[in-house]
Amino acid sequence: MIHIESQVREASTPFMSRRKINSNKQLHNQPAQQNVVWYKRMWVVVVAVGSAAFTLGLQGPTLLQNMRKIPGELEKTWDQYMAWLKDDVAWAGDWSTFPEGIVDMSDMRLSEGIDLKITLQAKGGKISGMIASSKVCAKAPFNFLLLRGTVSGNVASVEVWDIVEGHSWVFEHLKLVREGVTLTVHPALGEFSWFPQEARLGKHPEVTETFMDGFCKDKVRPKGISKKLPSISFASEKIPLP
Repeated sequence: MIHIESQVREASTPFMSRRKINSNKQLHNQPAQQNVVWYKRMWVVVVAVGSAAFTLGLQGPTLLQNMRKIPGELEKTWDQYMAWLKDDVAWAGDWSTFPEGIVDMSDMRLSEGIDLKITLQAKGGKISGMIASSKVCAKAPFNFLLLRGTVSGNVASVEVWDIVEGHSWVFEHLKLVREGVTLTVHPALGEFSWFPQEARLGKHPEVTETFMDGFCKDKVRPKGISKKLPSISFASEKIPLP
């Protein structure tokens, strides 16, 4: 029995030795492979750190200075955007001397006996819209004229313009001053203007698409363009005022 066990042990010894040798070879080769991967990874890290250091060395002071400014600039941009958004809502709407739906209209001290309507749209410091008055109806074959301009706080500088005989004709410059839900109109042409001086309008609670419809319906309309159009510029050339 003892003889058989010794033979089995002797027969298995070479196999066990080969397994041990193979395992030793694998253990011996494994660190070499790991070393290659580690060096490759380190090379990427070294290149990245070197590039960052080089960039920081060349533009470090400027880069750091700009990074310090970023929070303040973001805050200013956000504040400006919110201010524009608030102003856009305040300017946009329909304006007239009789804003229907306003209970305390008498407290607004709006102009009386004036036919004047303005509708405005505003976005990001730009303003556009339409304006209608009794003199526009009497002197031009339009129900209204167009508006375009810029907004700075509660003051808007706008041009009254339209297309006449294929040309962009600027009829007037207006200064619009907004105080809450009231709007004061200051024409630049004075007594020659088609628009009343310092007309005070109120804002309608709701915007309607038919706000300008029928404004000139009961008024005498000219057959063509009046020969005495108030104008500031025509076809990029200055025109003398009447």
